[in-house]
Amino acid sequence: MFRGEYHNIIDEKGRLSIPAKFREQFTTEHEGVPVLTRGLDNCLYLYPGDTWKKNEEQLSRLNPFDAKSRKLITGFMGSSEECEFDKQGRIAVSPVLRKAANLSRNVAVVGLLNRIEIWDREAYEKYRGEAVASLETLAQMLSDKGGTPELTL
Repeated sequence: MFRGEYHNIIDEKGRLSIPAKFREQFTTEHEGVPVLTRGLDNCLYLYPGDTWKKNEEQLSRLNPFDAKSRKLITGFMGSSEECEFDKQGRIAVSPVLRKAANLSRNVAVVGLLNRIEIWDREAYEKYRGEAVASLETLAQMLSDKGGTPELTL
């Protein structure tokens, strides 16, 4: 599982260094080539290859005649790119994906369970602030609906 928040920069060639802790997990806990794609909430998702393969399998079961399914598939698959770590532990983030997530030079690299999210740092700090401010409300909503009874925080 990926967890933690790190701050980094994207260089002028679009390369981003992934924290060593995360890179190690890609090689010791996962198989396959990592995949970078457009995420929700205006960020990018970086998946281990084996996790991405499961996502592809789920997406391939969606009804191709349903307009919402097609849009979901296009959003995730159309912008997905396999990426390799270079010798310095960097990945190349294409101009298309940088634009999709409005990434500037300063980024946040955040581990969230089965994936890593890559955010424009300023946008992430705003989003994180909103998420933290709503923790109690969200926890209460889940509790009221009987959701996640085994979750202990």
